[in-house]
Amino acid sequence: MNAPNTNIPGPHILHPLFGTYCATETFAVKNFKGGSQHQHFEAYLDDPVKKTWTVSKVVTTTQNGFNPYRQKNTTTTQLVKGKVNFKEALELLGTHEKDCKDKPLAYDKLYPDAPMMRFIHYKAFAEREGYVYDTNGKPHARPNERVLPIGCTFYQPDVDSANLNNERPAAEFDNNGPVSKLPNTHFLLDNFNTAAHKSDYQTILNGLRALSILDSFVNQVEQAQKHLDAYCDKYSQTGFGGLIDDADTSLRLAESSLKQLRAYGVDTTEYDRFVLQCRVATYVLHAEGLYDLMNKGLGDYAANEALFQSRVTQALTEFKKIDSSESAHRTLENMIVQTPKPESPAAIGDFVKQYRRQRTGYGSAAPSASAPKPPKP
Repeated sequence: MNAPNTNIPGPHILHPLFGTYCATETFAVKNFKGGSQHQHFEAYLDDPVKKTWTVSKVVTTTQNGFNPYRQKNTTTTQLVKGKVNFKEALELLGTHEKDCKDKPLAYDKLYPDAPMMRFIHYKAFAEREGYVYDTNGKPHARPNERVLPIGCTFYQPDVDSANLNNERPAAEFDNNGPVSKLPNTHFLLDNFNTAAHKSDYQTILNGLRALSILDSFVNQVEQAQKHLDAYCDKYSQTGFGGLIDDADTSLRLAESSLKQLRAYGVDTTEYDRFVLQCRVATYVLHAEGLYDLMNKGLGDYAANEALFQSRVTQALTEFKKIDSSESAHRTLENMIVQTPKPESPAAIGDFVKQYRRQRTGYGSAAPSASAPKPPKP
């Protein structure tokens, strides 16, 4: 029987969809003279365009003095490695944690431990993104949500953990699915969390109001999606063009919600752009439907042509805010007249589903001054 081929190239690197930060467990240095010291590694996305990460070491030291109530606490950060891909960042974190665990005479593990850290811990963070760890503790990007990488050996508990934590949609295992192009709903919720979870009464109430606005924003995006789905189903019939206006109205209400959120300290830049893209898609969908009707000789040609030209103009005007190049405009125009029939973008529904799933983890109860913060994604 031939030995398994261990030189099979591994799958591509899966870029995270659900967060930009993870860390190891924290370890205390045993027999530290004159006080105490503990340390951990952490990784964060340093370039959202190139998808590179920075890994740093964080060391907190407490020096004992004559007065126990005046201990000096200092925290220092040291660069381990910057501009690395996500898989290399995971390997650096994993190596550090393994080294500390392999030296029980030198280090004590502190709480919170990995289960309490939830998705802050690098292993659970990676598993949520579609990775699985082999028997050597090395991360591997899965080629499919149900498939294990070829040429590796895995412990069953690690496979079970990866299956349990994997939240990556099936279409996202090539980094080209619709969710890869969406603003991440984890960021929006975490932005809310930063603004809302403070100790003073008024800030807490403001946070609740911000969360209510946030829920309304997602509901409005969902309503727009429903109007677009209905139009795509019925565009060939007369009298349903008003669904496009209904979708546009829902998106303008969503823009108003984002404006309100900014007043509560929430950064909505990515979401403003997302809604703008939804509006462009709305006008394009209507133009595609009208073009198909004219092409098939259905309805009032003169009225449809006038409305078609209007929608194309609206789509191009809004698209200039995203990409003002001439080539992008030609591509958009060509797409309108070459599409067989209008189809609602799956990305809008994916965004709503992401938010609903992640919103559940934040709960609907009012935050209190003593309530623990939800884990940072």
